[in-house]
Amino acid sequence: MSQMFIVNLIKKAIEFFKGLFGNKK
Repeated sequence: MSQMFIVNLIKKAIEFFKGLFGNKK
């Protein structure tokens, strides 16, 4: 796996969790 692929996954995961916590608050 390339680093770009991992970085993209992490960014998407962060945005996903931000959306979850944002909706809960």
